Amino acid sequence: MSRRHTPAATGLAAAEVVMRRMPVLWWGILNPSASAQAEMTRMVVEKQMAMIEACAAMQVEMVRMMMAPFSAGSAERMMQAALAPAARRVKANVRRLRRR
Repeated sequence: MSRRHTPAATGLAAAEVVMRRMPVLWWGILNPSASAQAEMTRMVVEKQMAMIEACAAMQVEMVRMMMAPFSAGSAERMMQAALAPAARRVKANVRRLRRR
């Protein structure tokens, strides 16, 4: 993995996404609208897709580890592969929600 996502940056971005989505969610509960429903659906679907992508990326890294079982940093690469889809989505959500 050439792109590394630090836990601190991802955690801060996740906290900002939660902070920016809470008013939308509360308003969507009190006054349902198409945009609030779309945001709630987007939240669920993106988590499912990130999980699928993480599983696939981990499987690719496991195959690479089997090809070179004693290579240095293979566990680190597997962890980064698993976290990358969620980190990308969190950072994309921060950019998208800041524009609102």
